[in-house]
Amino acid sequence: MLFGRNVISRRTILRGTLAGGIGVALPLPRLGGMLNGNGTAYADATALPVRFGFWFFGNGIIPSRWVPTRTGSGANWALSELLAPLQDTKPWLSVITGTGVKVIDSAPHASFPAAVLSGANNGNKTMLLPSIDQVIAKMIGVGTTFPTGLHLGVGSSGGGTALGDTLSFLCDGCTQPARLQPRERLYEAVSLCEQGNGAPPPADPDLLRKQLVLDAVNTEAKALRARLGVEDQQRLDRHLEGVKELQTQIMRAQGPKVAGTLVDPAMAYPTQGAAGSLTRARCQAFSDLLVFALSTDLTRTFSYTFTSPASFQNYGDCGLPGGYHDTYGHRMSSMGAAYATAGMTTGVRYAMTNLGDLLTRMKETPDGAGNLLDNSCVYTTSCTSESQTHSPLDFPLLISGKAGGKLKGDQHIRLIDANSSIVPYTIYKVFGGPDASWGQKEAQVSSGIPELLA
Repeated sequence: MLFGRNVISRRTILRGTLAGGIGVALPLPRLGGMLNGNGTAYADATALPVRFGFWFFGNGIIPSRWVPTRTGSGANWALSELLAPLQDTKPWLSVITGTGVKVIDSAPHASFPAAVLSGANNGNKTMLLPSIDQVIAKMIGVGTTFPTGLHLGVGSSGGGTALGDTLSFLCDGCTQPARLQPRERLYEAVSLCEQGNGAPPPADPDLLRKQLVLDAVNTEAKALRARLGVEDQQRLDRHLEGVKELQTQIMRAQGPKVAGTLVDPAMAYPTQGAAGSLTRARCQAFSDLLVFALSTDLTRTFSYTFTSPASFQNYGDCGLPGGYHDTYGHRMSSMGAAYATAGMTTGVRYAMTNLGDLLTRMKETPDGAGNLLDNSCVYTTSCTSESQTHSPLDFPLLISGKAGGKLKGDQHIRLIDANSSIVPYTIYKVFGGPDASWGQKEAQVSSGIPELLA
């Protein structure tokens, strides 16, 4: 594929005006015309960015159903029962098993997620060290619209001594709260500019409900399209159609249409619980929003909380009534242990299905000479291993993506009793981290996993 025949600035955006005179600026994906001849760098020789984020799910796993039966790579290993929903992106996936979290379990569902995300134990519902997304954001986020990342949350029912709904920390007590409404993040991602009189726009996401963004930028989109080659025209068309679908999907996730008009769900359906409710549709809306932001370089880092530590979330969307933590995680269902164990299996597979939706969307998004998943690293973990006992052993740790060619994929690596911190430390070094160690006290490590590196 030949890139760069019709060179355009990598900072090109589409501008227009919404109803009420509010300016809108729509960022573009990485088009071929922005790149050098082989798609490995921008046309001005600037290196292409690599993205990072963590994807978190609460309440752990069933290790015997999570750990693949064989180690190895390619055809030499197969996904386990709980990991089967990730089959579509197996070539980009590394499963690391056998490791254990070494910090003292001072607070169930708090100590372990703090350790695997920061390399230290927790404080009082806080992390003592910055979380890995914030460490990496300092290295790669400069110059983006959201330099400290996008922070998204779907479910919001934590409990007990758990760490809480916020899992991204700049420092002890300095949080990056997860946003539970995809509509709010769409409003921020599609930048609303100043009005003609210099006054700032009203902070009203409903502007995006009254008029499709594409209508506002249509004139500039047509002018840009005329300057592009055939492949870039097709890529621009896919991007604009994706923006339209994203806006429509988010609106549908927020509430139904009544007499042809989108209504405010908070007013019309006060008990429907859109914010914080767990549905695949909401997850897909968030995933599409995140892919939009990553592919247009609005941000290069993110945190995604599917469910929080010790989540008591209702998983009704996959057929599981009741609070998940007690009913299934601790097998306390009145239907008996076998029923609860089957429900736990269903719940973890449901989580992996939603992770798979994001990874597949990234795989299907062109980026440079490859796709967005080629140029990203997504770190997936939980708040415990075996949920009944709060076990730190055989901790669930996944890495997805090739990080711009620095990581391998399609492998199962088993490291019995190794410190779980070696996984985030490996990621840290992949992104150019200068320090010779990661973490503190029992969680501190000074070596990574060479098998993960390309």
